[in-house]
Amino acid sequence: MKKLTFILVLLSGVINAQTTVNIRSLKTHYGGSQSGQYYTGNANNHAEFDNMVNVADGGTTLYTWGPVDITSYQGPRGGNHTPYQLWNPPRWGTQRYAIIYSGWFKPNKSGVYSFRTFTDDSHEFMIKGIGKTNDIVTKHYGWNVWAYGTATLDKNTWYEFEYRIQNFGGIGAANFQYKIPNGSSYNQLSPGHPFAEWSATGPIEPITHTGYVYGAEEEALAGVTVQLKTQNKNQVGFSYTTQVTTTTDSNGYYSFNTTLDYNSYDYTIDIVQPALSIPTLNDVSYFTNKLISGVYNSKDYWRMDVNNDGKFSVADLYFMLAYMNGIVTQYTSNTPSTKVFHYQQTPFYWDPLDTDTDDKSESFGYGSYSLFDRSNGDSTIFYLIRTGHRN
Repeated sequence: MKKLTFILVLLSGVINAQTTVNIRSLKTHYGGSQSGQYYTGNANNHAEFDNMVNVADGGTTLYTWGPVDITSYQGPRGGNHTPYQLWNPPRWGTQRYAIIYSGWFKPNKSGVYSFRTFTDDSHEFMIKGIGKTNDIVTKHYGWNVWAYGTATLDKNTWYEFEYRIQNFGGIGAANFQYKIPNGSSYNQLSPGHPFAEWSATGPIEPITHTGYVYGAEEEALAGVTVQLKTQNKNQVGFSYTTQVTTTTDSNGYYSFNTTLDYNSYDYTIDIVQPALSIPTLNDVSYFTNKLISGVYNSKDYWRMDVNNDGKFSVADLYFMLAYMNGIVTQYTSNTPSTKVFHYQQTPFYWDPLDTDTDDKSESFGYGSYSLFDRSNGDSTIFYLIRTGHRN
């Protein structure tokens, strides 16, 4: 029986060290002193903050957005008003605005980190998925107060974060400081103290796949073409595109190491069978000798509808015997049916020709000489029929 073995290995993505995150700059309070539709002067709680940074609220509009270096002065490096002008994110004006930093980070060390944050006015620093209420690590609703919090982080994990800051009036400020696990002092986020590897987009989990292709007797098949095909994640239907092609080595081994994001694509592996030369109808003696009295192996199996009744059956075998023994000198209409079938790989359970709608040997496109019969539950059961003998 033909056996195909796949070994699937998925590895984490490798992203070069970087400090780029996303920034959204908003005009709040209609640009004046009035409240928004669902918030007042300062964000007084988490729900009110959600409304203040939501452009669906009539009081909030988007000023600009894009990438920013979080360790630069466009990031939260403004001190606690001394000197406040160092903090220089894009803002529509000097007050009534909100700044939101977001993206992903992977910390440089594992363990319990301590954080302290300071803004003018309200702020929330959130790390998603670590078990904090509303994902909030530090927060303050009001004016000019340091906020403290801790988080247990793993250096091999990417964490999604959001640091939101709002200013209602007066001087603006933003500061982000951290203490490493077992550290004794806080570090100001800066180029010399980046805290983590940062990314504006989600971490890439590259598609990698390794496996082996074996033959009917479980021998390694060398030089077999293998394709990795993809389609967009959650796409309706099937429309795979070949992305990478390779061939098996002397051990039947192949591998794919791509930069394609596993989170963006579904993928499949295809074995491309070598092109076969189907014998002509004049080779009927070959079929007869092979099927009835020749040496059989699971790599070379043929069937023919030689009496043109639309089926491959015992009647065809007797017809072949009659031809071999000279009882008949030609097949019906002097030729066998135009349906000539050759399975180079392990044959499957075959329906009669008149009911077989999934015969892989009828086309040389996808599925020809397939190792699996999709219509029969990937069955690889086969039957060898000879006169006077049943397997």
